[in-house]
Amino acid sequence: MLAIRREGRAYRSNLRDMALRFGDALLPYGPRERLRVLGLEPDFLVLTEAAQEAPRLSKAPIALLIMAAVLTPVILGWLPIAIAAVAGVILMILTRCLTMEEAYGSIEWKAVFLIAGMLPLGIAMEQTGAARFLAEGMVGLVGGLGPLAVTAGPFILAALAFQVMPNPAVAVLLAPIALNTANDLGMSPYPLMMGVAVSASAAFLSPVGHSANVLVMGPGGYRLADYTKVGILLALVVLAVVLLVLPIFWPF
Repeated sequence: MLAIRREGRAYRSNLRDMALRFGDALLPYGPRERLRVLGLEPDFLVLTEAAQEAPRLSKAPIALLIMAAVLTPVILGWLPIAIAAVAGVILMILTRCLTMEEAYGSIEWKAVFLIAGMLPLGIAMEQTGAARFLAEGMVGLVGGLGPLAVTAGPFILAALAFQVMPNPAVAVLLAPIALNTANDLGMSPYPLMMGVAVSASAAFLSPVGHSANVLVMGPGGYRLADYTKVGILLALVVLAVVLLVLPIFWPF
């Protein structure tokens, strides 16, 4: 390893004693075939095109057909997404669009175990009355301002919580609160639930909100203030689009 670039600064000495971090840019030296081995590791992004595996263009039509076969019954309400997605993965492997190793390597196991661990907490909030307590507080705060304000409430709460907690965990925790809020106001739960779901992808305010934010922070030379400046505007744009579009597809 010749050099490591971290947070806009290049390090060329004592590299053996440096622990790697997300977002580090590495400058290696060695045989080209070793780069191909490195390119197979999911934790590294090799910028040299020759080190990356060539796309299997011959399998592209099959992959598109499988994707359509997975989405169509879900959109029409014939199958739940869990069953359709698993069937699609099996078809991808049987048609050799993916190997078993690639399929296993693509699973984000941390997110799987995180959600599995947070589900009991969400159930506990529902059964102990904590979710209803928070929902009643939200109803008292914004209930009189109309359905748009009620929909914006969970969105803003989720966007703020995502800055200190992973988005799958926040989505699991806020789901029962959104359901109780909709029930107390006699609203359809779909706008509030979809607002929480969309806000799970609006973690722009800090690098903690999403792993992609951390990944680009070092190479881009970004600071915490950069995320806040741009993130507030992006979050407001997403909130405006949500309040504009949600009532069209999921009326209150």
